[in-house]
Amino acid sequence: MKHGARRAGFWLGVGLITAMLGACGHVERAEDERVAQVEEAMGGAGTAGTAASAKHRDSCPEHFSREWYVSPSGSDGAEGSEGAPFHTIRRALKAVGPGEAIIVLPGEYAESVVIDGDVKAGRKDAPITLMARGHARILPGAGGALVQVRKPYWVVDGFDIDVKGQRRFAVVFEGDTEGSVLSGSNVHHGALGGGVTTYGGARGVLIEGNDIHDFRKQPRGDSHGVVIQATSRDITLRENDIHDNSGDSVQCLKPDRAGQAPARGVLIESNRLYSNDENAVDIKTCSDVVVRANHMHGFRKSATSAGEAVVIHYSARNVRVEGNDIADAGRGISVGGVRDGNQPHPSEVEVKDNRISDISQNGGGDGVGIRVENARDVEVVGNTIEKTEGYGMMLGLGANDAPSENVTVHDNSLRGQNLVRLGRHRPGLRMDRNRYAAGGRFKADPREVRGLDTWKQVSGVDEKSVELP
Repeated sequence: MKHGARRAGFWLGVGLITAMLGACGHVERAEDERVAQVEEAMGGAGTAGTAASAKHRDSCPEHFSREWYVSPSGSDGAEGSEGAPFHTIRRALKAVGPGEAIIVLPGEYAESVVIDGDVKAGRKDAPITLMARGHARILPGAGGALVQVRKPYWVVDGFDIDVKGQRRFAVVFEGDTEGSVLSGSNVHHGALGGGVTTYGGARGVLIEGNDIHDFRKQPRGDSHGVVIQATSRDITLRENDIHDNSGDSVQCLKPDRAGQAPARGVLIESNRLYSNDENAVDIKTCSDVVVRANHMHGFRKSATSAGEAVVIHYSARNVRVEGNDIADAGRGISVGGVRDGNQPHPSEVEVKDNRISDISQNGGGDGVGIRVENARDVEVVGNTIEKTEGYGMMLGLGANDAPSENVTVHDNSLRGQNLVRLGRHRPGLRMDRNRYAAGGRFKADPREVRGLDTWKQVSGVDEKSVELP
């Protein structure tokens, strides 16, 4: 791999980051997976990561050192026990400490849950858990997002977080949030810019196993399931259902102003992302991003989107899109296509081992499986593309009057009537060892041909490529 040494270093860093996520019940499997990734990236040398993982598990408590209880029928003047619970989550936040848990009993809680100020921080070896037992529902209280996490090693688990159509975020992570977790919750029905967001230097956050849906900005506009804002770092989204929002399932935003640090270290893995009005994953000026093993479907061209499942643009850098299942979209994966003034184009992007099918031109989209424009150092490797109404791949058409530089395309399989279109703006293109359906259409602008042998002569690429049986 062209950037192999750099990527190996990035993956080692990702493994160590996850080893620091202290929510014991949520991290053990994550550590196993990350250690395996580090071992692969480092050629099997994963001993240090394995040792760190084992040490972390040994330090995890097997049970909570104390449990505090909250019930709608309780009293904030009570002792907070199971038999004499508090009435508000806010009261329990003042009492709980590292290694302890707040158990919230079934009922409705109209209050803002603010984990900040004099609320204690958890510790790596003793996180604090805020846990719903049964159907505990958090509704809008006085001001701000419904759940606000600004402390490290806090786990928020199992709630129904209902924004009730108000112009608020449901959950925000800000500042020193190392090891904090949102898990197992139903997060829904807001009308601001998104459902869950990380910003203000948030770091080390895990968002796992949630259903995040029906965020629709009012009176109109984008509202995303999860918004990763500039200055965020080391953010993991895993095994969430994110759907039916007016924007993207996940958006990694570009900085708001010059000099602001872009988000970095983002892992989007094993989620189900579908039926939003824009995209599944939108990566703007963010770096060190992995989008892996997600299922994405149900996207169409709109006034604000080409209906891509994945779009990587502006000045995104060091992005891997790997092993995703993509179907029923206006475009599968886009690299480039939008730029921000004279800022750099997307660079160091790997699109690998994705399965892309049923890509439609409905609504005026181009129906392309993978499209690369105004980007550099892009690798498109090992993807399977079929049933595209447009071309399986389009490369180097010169969007924004800029070339696609140093693009490598090999070992992909393409089936369908429209296989590949090459523009004239593709310096450094290396394209070979691909497999194509017999009789499909190719185009090297401006000439369109059928048949692989003719294609090789016209395009000057794919010398060792073959037809699929």
